[in-house]
Amino acid sequence: MMLAFMLVGLTAAGTVTYTSQFETLEDRVDLELRQEIDELTLLAQQSMDQSPAGLDQLLKSATAAVVPGQYESVLALVDGAPRYQPDDLPFSLSDQAVLEQIRGLRVPGRTVFVDLTVDGEIHRAAVASVTVAGDDREGTFVVANRISVQRDAIWMSAGIFAATSFGVLLLAAIAGHLVSGRLMRPLGELREATESITPDDLEMRVTVPEADDDVAALARTFNTMLDRIGDGFVEQRRFMSDVSHELRTPLTIIRGTFETTDPTDPEDVSESRQIALEEVERMDKLVTDLSTLAKARRPDFIRTAPVDLERFGPRVLARIEHLGARVWTLESDADGTALADSDRLIQAVVQLAANAVRFSAEGSAIRLRVTTIGRRRLPGIADAGPRSILISLRDEGAGVPTDRLDTIFERFVQVDSGSSVSGSGLGLSIVRAIAEGHGGRVHVDSQPGVGSEFSLILPLFEVPPVPSVPPRPSAPSPPDSRRYA
Repeated sequence: MMLAFMLVGLTAAGTVTYTSQFETLEDRVDLELRQEIDELTLLAQQSMDQSPAGLDQLLKSATAAVVPGQYESVLALVDGAPRYQPDDLPFSLSDQAVLEQIRGLRVPGRTVFVDLTVDGEIHRAAVASVTVAGDDREGTFVVANRISVQRDAIWMSAGIFAATSFGVLLLAAIAGHLVSGRLMRPLGELREATESITPDDLEMRVTVPEADDDVAALARTFNTMLDRIGDGFVEQRRFMSDVSHELRTPLTIIRGTFETTDPTDPEDVSESRQIALEEVERMDKLVTDLSTLAKARRPDFIRTAPVDLERFGPRVLARIEHLGARVWTLESDADGTALADSDRLIQAVVQLAANAVRFSAEGSAIRLRVTTIGRRRLPGIADAGPRSILISLRDEGAGVPTDRLDTIFERFVQVDSGSSVSGSGLGLSIVRAIAEGHGGRVHVDSQPGVGSEFSLILPLFEVPPVPSVPPRPSAPSPPDSRRYA
């Protein structure tokens, strides 16, 4: 495409340039010929003013006065026969074929500008009719310019320009091919990589060029995309393996229970029924949690709306304090209005509270805290950044083993609580998904045997208060025009 633009540009430039040169040449030659004829006219007028001269004397004087240039020739004729011609002319006009052309082109009383063919070449000529009062003979004054040679010089220049342009285009094509080949090599590798990538082999990467340009940036971006796709496939395989295992376990229990149940024993049937219902309830909770995690990848998982932070703590406490016989307390000093998904935040806190109840003893204390923090460090929590919401739940339960702190928020990771009812292992994953959906994160601070504190740190997107509009002053009442008697 670039070569096509260059070709069009060079062609247009050459056409305009050399067309202009040809037109300039034609105008210059005609001007020179006209000047010679004007000098002849001036000479004739001077001769008449001084002393009348005959036709021969006028033509002889005019011919002698002409100084022919490199491409010029002059000839004077009387009654169609050549009579006067300067010496050392570049070319002669006295050839019979040329004379025949001159005789045929002569117009009495006028000067014509015509093209003559001399020795096979085109010459530009001015053929002037010359007459003298009292002399019946017809004179002809011819000035010719060898314009074809000058045209050939321009054509030669145009040919050189065309050859040079072709050479430039050829070099540009070669250089463009080499440069584009170097630039397109990473793109070719990208294409090969995309063609060779399969779900079973996501290890291939594109070589990143050393140059810091758009192609290198594209290669790096593509490699990053492959990393994400690879991580996604690994996560998906692990997720499907975990789901398969988690669903297979209750199904195996239900099947084994029914296979060993004595249908004639009412007590055995009742016990088997209870076991089956518990496993079905467990599967139902597992499917619900899996559905929630699947929705976490959707853009509408978090639907923000103005949330009154001052009322948020009491609302949550009113829900979680019925989860178990614990000493529930609330510490809330947050105020203002923030943009958040209130339902999802309540869901996360309820999940944390349910875990706290499972891992703590009856009558122990559980504290809910809702506050706003700025650029300061809290115990066990890194810098939260400018203006964040902190929602934490502290219990006095068994705590989380140190070796589980880094994986506690992963899917299907469970901590032995000693409780008879086990969870799905997805609750804390849902809590993390809700926090990350708000652009925040989760944190856990735990000491085995002492208790744990789970925190959600969310960026505070405040809703600006609506300015109060002062009441408009009432318009003054019109004067009472009624008359009282």
